[in-house]
Amino acid sequence: LFSTGESSKMMQQNITLPYTSKLGAPFVAGQSLNITGNTNADTKRFEVNLLAGGTEIGAAQAYMHCSVRFDEGKLVFNSYTDGAWAKEERESLSFTKGDTFNLRLRVLEEGYEVRCNGEKVHVFKHRKPYNEVEYFQVKGNCTLSNVHWGGKFYEIPWETGFANGSLKAGQRIFMYGAPTGDRFNVDLIARNGDILFHFNPRIPEGKVVRNSCKNKVWGQEEREGPFPFKKDCGFDLTIVNEPFSVQLIVNGEQIGTWAHRTENPTEDYIGMRVQGDVDVFGIEFSEAQ
Repeated sequence: LFSTGESSKMMQQNITLPYTSKLGAPFVAGQSLNITGNTNADTKRFEVNLLAGGTEIGAAQAYMHCSVRFDEGKLVFNSYTDGAWAKEERESLSFTKGDTFNLRLRVLEEGYEVRCNGEKVHVFKHRKPYNEVEYFQVKGNCTLSNVHWGGKFYEIPWETGFANGSLKAGQRIFMYGAPTGDRFNVDLIARNGDILFHFNPRIPEGKVVRNSCKNKVWGQEEREGPFPFKKDCGFDLTIVNEPFSVQLIVNGEQIGTWAHRTENPTEDYIGMRVQGDVDVFGIEFSEAQ
């Protein structure tokens, strides 16, 4: 993957636990740690730790310890610094044993925002400076399929051009965010400013509206398909530029296909723009496959 300038690290495949990774650079506000995996029917607990000074709690300090406890039905947060555990913070656990899970930690100036399967469940306020974290670690009874960290704060509206001048055939856009209001849009734009593809989830209507705008004239709307968006709930959006269409995938499920309304889709999509009521956590682009 290449990203939009922020440092990032991705590791895929099934990952052996315990898994400990050294950060290539200090955490910065806006970055997220994204963990996807599966629990077993007999899973009791697993944990995620942000560590400094070593790789094992005791010798190391845990700036944040997140314990997923199926045996208690709780998420338990704490820190271990200066040789002692501090005060626990607890939330109800929404994960189900035996299912896929997604856990995301986002670094904010005030604390770590925690999302479980997209839902914001807690903000663990910083007890030590986040830029001192050196390692992240996952331990316990689960199987990891993907660990990724990266991202930054995106000021909306946000716009960028594509590397090599355009979005090539086979390239993918990956965007993770959460709707904050009624609607937002992701546009693929042309050199002359035309909107060649307009992707517009509308929360009150429960519809994803797709369209194009050429010479300041909107075309025929397309509205069919499922609506996987919910206010304040995280989503993963993948846009794939294929020879005859744009494929639209949300949270791993295809929600629609957009037939190109431009003659040369390998060269004509020169940039993208994000507008509206959305908090964006990460945007990345793949090379052509």
